[in-house]
Amino acid sequence: EMSVAEISVPCNFGVANLHDEFHGNVTMEFQDSTCMRACSLILSWNSEVFTYLFSELRQGTVELKDFSKEVAVMFLESLYSGDVVVEKSHFRELNKISHAFKVKWMVEK
Repeated sequence: EMSVAEISVPCNFGVANLHDEFHGNVTMEFQDSTCMRACSLILSWNSEVFTYLFSELRQGTVELKDFSKEVAVMFLESLYSGDVVVEKSHFRELNKISHAFKVKWMVEK
């Protein structure tokens, strides 16, 4: 039986890998209808909501239209970097998206 490495988040997966053509197997759609590719595995490691969307509902596209594009990108970058850098003006909205996707380590920060 193959063993799977335990990954604990937050973890630095490298922000450079966000919107990667090769590993980006799911699409994030923003308020302005632009899109970004992301890796379902990295998103799922960070969030049980993403796990559900991809494994149970088989969604290939996730709409992040309830949040400003700036904050949605900041959120995705945080999931990839394992670090949260947020301006005070965006704190409330970033906190909201973190709760919506149940990213425990971000909610606790």
